[in-house]
Order: sequence, then structure tokens, then C-alpha cells
Amino acid sequence: MSVLLGSKVRKNLLAFSFNHPDESFYVRELSGLIRQDPGNLSRELRKLEEEGIYSSTTRGNVKFYSLNKAYPVFNELKKIVLNSVDGGKKTKAAATINKPKKPKNRR
Repeated sequence: MSVLLGSKVRKNLLAFSFNHPDESFYVRELSGLIRQDPGNLSRELRKLEEEGIYSSTTRGNVKFYSLNKAYPVFNELKKIVLNSVDGGKKTKAAATINKPKKPKNRR
């Protein structure tokens, strides 16, 4: 289990992704949503793609990542991740995508 959820980046990434399983994101977009360093996030995504948990598609010069629903233990992994992160509730990282950004006051 510690290998699966070994780092804060991986934990936030997986929790966010399992709360948004039908969406795909590019690294910079995802780094802003879960508030993680894009370099570390990119490294984790590559590792998880090698394991088969994520898949990617390239559109133009941009690589988009999404969960691989064909992963053999996808449903079991989803249960484990969501329960181990916060007891099955939506995490702060998962909630940020639905949270509107505050407009900046310009004078």
C-alpha cells in the first residue's frame, strides 16, 4: 500500500483522478488543480502510465492523461484510494475543480 500511496503527489493525484474518472488533463492544468509541482507530477504520471493505471493521448504538442478504466483492478484500486485518503469523502484536491476562482480586484 505504501508503494501505491507513497508520496503526497501520488496520493493527491490518484484521489483527484478517481473523483473525476471520465476526464483527462494535461500536466500544467492538473498541477494547478491539485496544487502540486508540475515536474514532480509529470514524473508520477509517467510512472503510473508505465504501470498501466493511467493512459495518455497527445493532441498537438500537449499530452493528456486519464485513468485507464481497462486496468485489471480499476474498481478495487478506486475503493482503496478513496477510502485510504479520506474515508471515501471528496478530498480538498478533488473539490478544487468545482470551486470557482475568485476574480482579482484590479484598480
